[in-house]
Amino acid sequence: MIRNFLTSCSKTLITFLKNDARHPRYKIRFLGIFFHTIFLLVITILLQYVSFIRTDEIDFLKAAAILKHDVFKIDEKPWARNVVFIDVSKDPALADDDEYGPPDSTMKGAQRVITDRVKLAKLFSILNNHPNDYKYVLCDILFEKPGPGDDILKPQIEKLHNLLTSSVWDNGKLVRPIYKVASAVVNYTAINKSVFTKIPIYYNDSLKSLPVSMFERTTPYRFTKKNYLTFLNGKPTFNTVIPEFYYRPVDMITAFARKNINTYYLGELLADTGCFSVLKNKFIIIGDFANDIHITYLGKMPGTLILWNAYLTMYNHQATVSLGWLLMLFVFYFFISYWIIIHPERKFQEIHRKIRIPFLTTFLISYISFIGLLILINIFSYFYFGTFVSLFYIATYLTFAQVVIEKLPGWKKSLYEYILSM
Repeated sequence: MIRNFLTSCSKTLITFLKNDARHPRYKIRFLGIFFHTIFLLVITILLQYVSFIRTDEIDFLKAAAILKHDVFKIDEKPWARNVVFIDVSKDPALADDDEYGPPDSTMKGAQRVITDRVKLAKLFSILNNHPNDYKYVLCDILFEKPGPGDDILKPQIEKLHNLLTSSVWDNGKLVRPIYKVASAVVNYTAINKSVFTKIPIYYNDSLKSLPVSMFERTTPYRFTKKNYLTFLNGKPTFNTVIPEFYYRPVDMITAFARKNINTYYLGELLADTGCFSVLKNKFIIIGDFANDIHITYLGKMPGTLILWNAYLTMYNHQATVSLGWLLMLFVFYFFISYWIIIHPERKFQEIHRKIRIPFLTTFLISYISFIGLLILINIFSYFYFGTFVSLFYIATYLTFAQVVIEKLPGWKKSLYEYILSM
């Protein structure tokens, strides 16, 4: 479908070029159109490196996701038979800082709620008895301080194959687990202030985020960074990823769950003596699905699900700058450039002038027109390539560019008359 659309657009574009190339004054402008199109492509790519995203653009992401999942009923669950989610929210334990806190702590008698490490040790012991019969373990639990059960958990977790746990980037400092295990960075608050939208490939220019580390450990692909650009196996990619939320709280074991996709509470899973049968040949995703909650463009989401969805998004290569995506943008941007440069008399401004709309109103109508075009571009970009295109900044630039091009002949004439009058 997308190829047929692009082919049709290309044929239409060629027809325009043949017709207008007959006019000598247009030949130079076509060169300007081409470079302006390339300029828009470069700006679009650079905006993907910005972690911040506007509120109105968040609304677009929400609307697009709802349209995809609830209207078109496109609701993929990648690897649904190959993943197990284990919720530790019903298995807490208390760590007394008198015993497990730092020696110089002033918080005597304080207690911390942590995950029951004895139960985790039992789970990891079962996995250690079958070291080659599970795919990978993502344990989204921060073991930043000692706690009861460490003596049991430590040998089991450090023995595990194919395990990745969470570190946190806090106030310019990397907080790693107290155990000798592989870990990678998780930091939701630094991504987009109050609403999570994008997860970076790199934190602090060198630290890779947890989904990236897991992606590299389970595939032959590697991210690298050169100056300000990021590459995936040598191919240009973005430094931020907007996760496609394949899995959402509605799929988990909650009161509102519509589906039960291999989801278990830790204690209930361990109560089954044959529990390894549900873990065999699976990705095992461990986290607190009730308390580790973050605000996303689709509402509240457990942090562990965000990480898993980000991993799946990267696995589908939706972070790369694909040729199909660039071709789609080039066709759209060429038509937009053609519209505002070659045929200003065909623009909406001609209608605006006839009915004498004030300049500010004309500007706003032009801006809304470009927003509409960019929403159309975004629909193709989001649904077919999983990539979001910034709306506000490009629409603002195009509106100002359109005004300048329209007013330029008048400005030249006024300047010429002023010079003659000197």
